[in-house]
Amino acid sequence: MKVNKFTIAILLTTLIISCQQKYQDRTLTPSKEKRIYFVSELNSEQIKRFDKGKTIVLLTGGILEEHGPYLPIFTDGYWNEKFRDTLAKTIANRPDLKVLIFPTIPLGNSGANDVGLKYSFPGTFTVRFETLRSVFMDLATELGEQGFKHVFVIHGHGAPNHQRALDHAADFFNDNYGGKMVNLFGLNPIIENWFSGQMTEEQNKEDGFSIHAGMKETSSMLYINPNLVDTNYKHAIPLTGFDMSSLLQIAKRPDWPGYFGSERLANSEFGKEAWNKNVTEYCNIVMNIIDNKINPDTIAKFGNIMKESSMDVMLDSLAIEEEQRRKSIQMRWLHKKGFD
Repeated sequence: MKVNKFTIAILLTTLIISCQQKYQDRTLTPSKEKRIYFVSELNSEQIKRFDKGKTIVLLTGGILEEHGPYLPIFTDGYWNEKFRDTLAKTIANRPDLKVLIFPTIPLGNSGANDVGLKYSFPGTFTVRFETLRSVFMDLATELGEQGFKHVFVIHGHGAPNHQRALDHAADFFNDNYGGKMVNLFGLNPIIENWFSGQMTEEQNKEDGFSIHAGMKETSSMLYINPNLVDTNYKHAIPLTGFDMSSLLQIAKRPDWPGYFGSERLANSEFGKEAWNKNVTEYCNIVMNIIDNKINPDTIAKFGNIMKESSMDVMLDSLAIEEEQRRKSIQMRWLHKKGFD
């Protein structure tokens, strides 16, 4: 078959156009999941092209906090990241929506060791309340100034001051940029049911008022990331409390290992059940917020409810005092060096 120059030119032109189209498609195709984008992989032109009113931004956090001798210090972060990925897929199932995921922010406030007034504890690396608030307010400002309207913060951690800092950042965004930023775990119905699952009467009695690294949280990690759980959890001595006052006494002991409750009761099946229950409920809440079927401003906030507990108020106040002590050391050094 004889092919003339004109035919060759047409073929080459078609090939070039096809390659250009494939390149454009590749640069606009979300990583891993359709309509899910990772901000760390994008350039400024791609960010510009987002329909800000139809893009759901997910800001994920993960406190570096001691979880005793059997769980990794990033335990909360692993849960947050897994939920983020599941939520992103749920949102992206909607053809009218896109998801923009930010890298995990490994900053949090007030580790569980604060309960025992032990502000320096192996494995806890936190930032001050005002630092955490400033970081998320700065990100809220950037997102608001660029026109994004929908932001969800996924930063599960049970310290009231931690959640208040994120609430403040969300409220700042909402008051200044005409959008909706929601601190998901600042909503009391979400955080109070975190890790919840069906327990026997005996399990409830032994695990007690376990706010940190007990049966439920250990079970969660056994399901999510079992390779990071030290198998000696099976022999952990129960440290059972029934209110914040009793947990304070437990955590003040010189030999407190960093957990409450009964880790030895943990099992992956319980973790799987709790995970599926949590994810179903939380994703439904998020989608209803996006569709304006739920107004998050009408939902009670965990940080506000905790102000009704005199013990929690006392612990939060003492933690802030310690943070101010640390801040004073930093500020004196900065002043001495002329950096202020």
